[in-house]
Amino acid sequence: MNTKKMFLLMILAFSSLMVNISNEWINAIIYSIAVVPLAMLLGNLTTEVSEFIGEKKGGLLAATVGNFPELVMGIWAVRYGMILMAKSAVMGCIISNMLLGLGIAVICGGVKYGQQNFNKIIARTNFNMLFLAFSSMVVMASINRYSVLLGRVKISISVKVAFVLIGVYILGLVFSLYTHRNLFIVSEGEYKEGFQFNKRVIFILICLVIVAILLYFISERLVFNLKEVAMSYDLSEQFLGVILVPTLGNVGEMVSAVMSSVKNKINLSIETSIGSSIQMALFVMPIIIIFSYFMGIKMTLFFSGFQILMTAIAVGMSYIVFQDGKTYWFEGAILISIYIMIIIGYYYII
Repeated sequence: MNTKKMFLLMILAFSSLMVNISNEWINAIIYSIAVVPLAMLLGNLTTEVSEFIGEKKGGLLAATVGNFPELVMGIWAVRYGMILMAKSAVMGCIISNMLLGLGIAVICGGVKYGQQNFNKIIARTNFNMLFLAFSSMVVMASINRYSVLLGRVKISISVKVAFVLIGVYILGLVFSLYTHRNLFIVSEGEYKEGFQFNKRVIFILICLVIVAILLYFISERLVFNLKEVAMSYDLSEQFLGVILVPTLGNVGEMVSAVMSSVKNKINLSIETSIGSSIQMALFVMPIIIIFSYFMGIKMTLFFSGFQILMTAIAVGMSYIVFQDGKTYWFEGAILISIYIMIIIGYYYII
């Protein structure tokens, strides 16, 4: 994306902050539209940075920057008392990244190249962390099912588990980026020796900061108007969280994953999509839990049985598809079909 288009998107997004119509539906639509190009811009910028820093770090950066809209919208949702929406948004983002985003990327890459090979070490490490996140959900649900605890005790347990999850996420980064980086770099053949910040990288980083600031303020307006819409029209906060927030926030990761796959960089696609799901489960959700605790808001890591079961299906099917180190377009179609069925289930259950 050239510089002129970049600045045009930023100016249009900034202009949306000046809009304040009395109708909350129109406001929500305007702010939703403003979030999409910014999220796509994040995806384009992080994809370009990966050319300088390698696929592993590039995928991590894409996941981190791509999850910023969800983190901000989650924090604002908590501040406005939309706890169910915040929790459902995290679940929706995890499922959306693993099934929809990666499914589209695999189809695009598969149609163009027929078969794409990826580093099984990356996939195995990522899915180990996903299974860890899922295990924490099962443990918390078991505690809730087989014991009678006061609300403050549940909150206390959730905060402690949140710190554990963040600790494991940090250890995973140390493992993949430092102590065992050779397992990832050698097999990818992409070692970047003597990387230095050039003018283009500095420009991209400045743009990322500007986009992040714009997203912060637009997300606040969006969540506030979504709250008004939910109250006025009796809409389910959970369904808004599962559908709308992932759709808006995951655009950046999806664009980045698809662009990487089309360039035959399926490792980067997997790292972006699965890495984003890991980050949502092990970092973003715990951060929101800790934030809500210090804000005096009652929010826990206890999820419903339906949410846990849908997450199990998403993680399990993704693992089956990516266990052999090869991808074909049909496997992407399988992932997308599972996502559609899960969303249909959410529509009728919630």
